[in-house]
Amino acid sequence: MNCCSLGFLISRRIPLINFSMVERILLVWFLLATMGVMAHAQDAKKPCNVSGFARQTWKETEQFGDGLKSVPRAAIRPENLIWELPVLAATGVMIAKVDRPAANRIQSTSLQQTASLWSNVGLGMELGSGALGYGVGCGYHHSYLRDTGFKALAAMGAAGTVDLGLKLAFNREFPTTPPGAGKFWGGGRSFPSGHSATSFAFAAVVAHRYPHKQWLKWSAYALAAGVSLSRYPAKKHFPSDILMGATLGYVTGAYLGDHYPCATR
Repeated sequence: MNCCSLGFLISRRIPLINFSMVERILLVWFLLATMGVMAHAQDAKKPCNVSGFARQTWKETEQFGDGLKSVPRAAIRPENLIWELPVLAATGVMIAKVDRPAANRIQSTSLQQTASLWSNVGLGMELGSGALGYGVGCGYHHSYLRDTGFKALAAMGAAGTVDLGLKLAFNREFPTTPPGAGKFWGGGRSFPSGHSATSFAFAAVVAHRYPHKQWLKWSAYALAAGVSLSRYPAKKHFPSDILMGATLGYVTGAYLGDHYPCATR
């Protein structure tokens, strides 16, 4: 058996791993969290070096873990049920009545490609903005900007982590999977939308860290909305996937943006 035949057999038996953009974010987040464990006991007065960045990552991971522990109790609070129940009801209606007809309306291949490109570019802009904020804050010793950039990246990683867990749990078919019914536990990762989750996590952090800068707050939300909604004409997700992803991202970003800010303006 020659090497070409062996390679063919291996490719048939071992499927290639195709990482999506959200999964790449999670991989980077995992590596940074691992670095944070090693750097946890080091000097905390240098937040902009590698160990300082890793330490902040570990602290945000711990904070997000505390938030996850409080989810069951917080979910049944009356002030939360006021918005949780309408979102769940809207999601149910979309799954039952809206998703499949909406997906069937998208037939243009060029539209799908353009919308998919825009959503990836928009998500890249958010990642770049978070990294730029962190870098500029470090370079000019602006601790509030530095921490905002870091929290934005942390929220995107946290929302992406939870989103991936839900994708694996619900295992929903993509709109492009014949016959386009979006069946749950049918083999797919459609529910919820990872782009929506990470985009709104970014926007919520920016909005909660700069509540009085209206132009900045609404620009962040507009970008997140554009990224999220474009997943529908891209035929990557159903409307209900987008709604649930956006909700997950907003809650994650608002929580991390509000809790334990590292510095004041």
